[in-house]
Amino acid sequence: MNEQKIRCRIAPSPSGFLHIGTAKTALYNWLFARSQGGAFILRLEDTDAERTDEQYVDAMCDGFRWLGIEWDEGPQFGDEPAKGTYGPYRQSQRRELYAREAARLLEEGKAYKCFCTREEIDAMREQAAQEKRPPRYSGKCRNLTPAEIDAKGDAPFSIRFRVPEGETVVDDIIQGPVRFHNKEYDDFIIVKPNGAAIFHLAVVVDDGLMEISHIIRGDDHLTNAGRHVMLFNALGYPLPRFAHHPLVHDENGRKYSKRLHGANVLDWREDGYLPETLINYIALLGWTSEEEGREFFTLDELKQMFTLKRLTKSPARFDRKKLDWLNGQHIRMLTTEQLCDRVLPIMRKHGLDVDAQPREWLLEMARICQEKIPTLNHIVAYTDFFFSRPTAYEEKGMRKFFMKEDSLQWLETALACMKAVPSWEHEALKACYEEAAAAKEIKIGALVNSTRLALTGKTVGPGLYELTVLLGRDEAIERMEQALMVVRQETGGLQA
Repeated sequence: MNEQKIRCRIAPSPSGFLHIGTAKTALYNWLFARSQGGAFILRLEDTDAERTDEQYVDAMCDGFRWLGIEWDEGPQFGDEPAKGTYGPYRQSQRRELYAREAARLLEEGKAYKCFCTREEIDAMREQAAQEKRPPRYSGKCRNLTPAEIDAKGDAPFSIRFRVPEGETVVDDIIQGPVRFHNKEYDDFIIVKPNGAAIFHLAVVVDDGLMEISHIIRGDDHLTNAGRHVMLFNALGYPLPRFAHHPLVHDENGRKYSKRLHGANVLDWREDGYLPETLINYIALLGWTSEEEGREFFTLDELKQMFTLKRLTKSPARFDRKKLDWLNGQHIRMLTTEQLCDRVLPIMRKHGLDVDAQPREWLLEMARICQEKIPTLNHIVAYTDFFFSRPTAYEEKGMRKFFMKEDSLQWLETALACMKAVPSWEHEALKACYEEAAAAKEIKIGALVNSTRLALTGKTVGPGLYELTVLLGRDEAIERMEQALMVVRQETGGLQA
């Protein structure tokens, strides 16, 4: 294999959703392949028929595509056609290859048939436990003669790998050289009695025949790496470079459980986060840039800057505050057109009649919210008042702005500004408010915030003058008059 031919892979098991840890492994492989002009391969480890479900295949496809992680080779996956010349790319379609390679190991004496029954194996383990030894296979069938094997007739058998003497070294890019004493391994099974290949054989055969140059995966596989290197050597495949990165930990420092919200990558889509944000954030869960302290990266920047030597050994703890900050930054980076197109489906989903508004109005709506919203989903709370008048006002806002001694004066002053302003524009409204506040010795904050509450029913939202312009003069005046009635009722006319 040409060393310059960079080929990386992700090989998920389609037995659940796309976990954030799997997404991290896929991202690192993908970024490395892209940074080196190499190929990124998608492979499905679907040999466990009981756990494999096509709905999870589709869910993973959806997750990868949402993140923007496209593959150069892979199986038919969701509505993506199969592509590549090293297939099939599903393990369930590669059983003949595993059987062929296992037979070759048998023929070369690097593996052997084991006729031990389940009961015999359990007895060995029980005896080892009593003697306080590791539960290793005793090697009972390791040296059976051809005659003894023939005598077994049609008895079922598994195939065990004959672990060689000495030590196995995994030269890991992240962990450094990791040494395994081969005597610590028993002769492990590579093919079950039913003929199905065990994970260790299948993954090595796949990586070898697909000419994978770099195996970048979670460090929970580091204990498997010794077995895999032995198998690579026994099968005569070129040895890939290994890089075992730390797992994703939750905010409490524990492995990110599948039961936690956010373990499923698509949870973040539902919560209104951008795929650009997730890519940026996941990259930082084990990788650092050469620019110290930098945390914001676009996808193109990551492709250019990513290197395996900058991956860290220590596990990263999930930080929701940093994720939220990054999401806000990525939202600000969108064009107004892009933001508008991303929020409209969310607004429609929540019953807001956006299709009744002209495109220019919708673009302005997106623009005035862009600096404010932390997630795309916040667009609903920041704009729903445009589509229906408030029927109630926030209780805290009522106490602060509608039930004060000067509340009536604030609203009347604001209403007078709206009626008198020469042009219904941001700067004209702002100037009118500031002049009125100065003339009547009213704090501008009281004038602005009471108006916001009157127009939207809320204390938080887009900039006041921007939303007032977008609402329109007639609608704004009618809402102010409605709010004045409420204030008069609440205060019993004491402010009249």
